[in-house]
Amino acid sequence: MSTDARIPLAELTEDELQTLYDERDAHRNAPVLRTCLVPGCIKQYDALSTMTGTPPPRPELSATGWKQIGTGSIFPAGGNICPTHVDIVTSHLPRRLQTPSGRWSIDCACGWSPLPQRWHHLVAALWEEHLLTELGDLPPAPPITDPEHRTPLAELTDASLDELYDRLEDAETYTQELREITRAAMLGYSQAVPALLGVKTSLEALHQRISLDSRDWTHDKTDAWLYAILVGVNCENTDTGHVHNDIDCSGDQALWNLGRQHDIPTDQIIRTGHLRWWVANAIKTAQQIEQAGDDA
Repeated sequence: MSTDARIPLAELTEDELQTLYDERDAHRNAPVLRTCLVPGCIKQYDALSTMTGTPPPRPELSATGWKQIGTGSIFPAGGNICPTHVDIVTSHLPRRLQTPSGRWSIDCACGWSPLPQRWHHLVAALWEEHLLTELGDLPPAPPITDPEHRTPLAELTDASLDELYDRLEDAETYTQELREITRAAMLGYSQAVPALLGVKTSLEALHQRISLDSRDWTHDKTDAWLYAILVGVNCENTDTGHVHNDIDCSGDQALWNLGRQHDIPTDQIIRTGHLRWWVANAIKTAQQIEQAGDDA
């Protein structure tokens, strides 16, 4: 019904009044559609029905399986991902980065990063192109070192030369940062490895001493706590296909049984299990370092 021709009350019929109400409700309950952020995907869901908890106008507008990305991505207002593309977008979740020269690039979850751009909105289009390439909708782009990316001197402009200098500045900054990170990592490694190997030797000595002792380490509460941390009471076999049982191993309930024996609170039993894991993991990590040194 058009609002241009308003019907006077004296001439209004029941059907015309019902039409007015229907049109008002249709405008009030119009769907608020959100489209998948993947280029070329036309799937949508109704945000209004999702917020109000009412059924969508059509089943295909249901929000079931849809995911959202926040404003911390390359999209200032966030975005919506349909169920079909949740996995691919999650694997290539983009985060916007500012380079030392003040330009913008992307830190993609897969490790991809495009050439820095002067305008930050351009990186969204570059990421979309990257996503379409990963989906197989576009052929792979040539590497940035390919000769086709080189501008001949005769065609060089002040802007393109500035771009080249900016890239060089970024590369020099990143190289220096990587050198500093590598130097710090090597220093930390050289200090941590001897300490870790020393701790491994001490823990193995304690393990052997307690294991060979004839006393019943489960009788006293403190002894049982030390034994559970330094030796371990649960089975720690991580071989594929291993199934805990009462014949080949101590199972995965021994620590809980020890806790019940000494009336130890649940939170302390869980903490003891965590402490045991750290001890076992330290020994395992040190063994891996020793093995890597032997192989080298």
